[in-house]
Amino acid sequence: MNPPILEITNLVSGYDETHILTDISLRVASREIYALIGKNGAGKTTLLRTILGLLSPTAGSVKMLDQDVTGWSPNRIVGLGVGYAPQDQAFFSDLTVEENLRLGSLQLSDAQYRRQRERVLDYFPLVGERLKQKAGSLSGGEQCMLKIARAILPGPKILLLDEISEGLQPSVLNRVREWLVSEHDRLDVALILVEQNLDFISSFAHRFGLMARGQVTREGSFLDADAHDIIHRHLAI
Repeated sequence: MNPPILEITNLVSGYDETHILTDISLRVASREIYALIGKNGAGKTTLLRTILGLLSPTAGSVKMLDQDVTGWSPNRIVGLGVGYAPQDQAFFSDLTVEENLRLGSLQLSDAQYRRQRERVLDYFPLVGERLKQKAGSLSGGEQCMLKIARAILPGPKILLLDEISEGLQPSVLNRVREWLVSEHDRLDVALILVEQNLDFISSFAHRFGLMARGQVTREGSFLDADAHDIIHRHLAI
């Protein structure tokens, strides 16, 4: 296994006085594709938000890219090379698609932005066709594509994706998978995905972590013969 690009140790986090993550530890290697799987309320989204700095942990540590980022601001973490596509809306409805993409890539020069945008829009042509439209006027599927495109356009080293398959047609989802695999092969990027669509995630993810009650209770590989049985039993409990 490659050295860890993300290392979480005994993390406790939540909202106000409510602890959602009770004692979570995991390691994700560079170039690894890691899926977080669990029922609603298991703490998956809370974990992503804590990694990104949107929530401050009350105990434990988060280390990324050889830096202890515990307590860092989201802007500082994003600047380190972390991208995030949340489950909810992640753009400005009153701004155009182009403006939303550019705002998500302010660390890039104009030339870098144009090169990256061209690559991304090759995979999301519908987004490219609507660059001058207000983001709020897009359909649900188009908004999902914009959210993903905005997260991946800067070329992050760690990419956090929360339920990206939700609301996407199979043909579009195939394009998303192709893009993720292509970027993963081209760059030293680690992908951490919260995902319920096992058919989608098991086709390209390396390992999975099963979450329950704010902890990762078991990890495994999708190459294991009994991986799907283990996951289905976990989700049925």
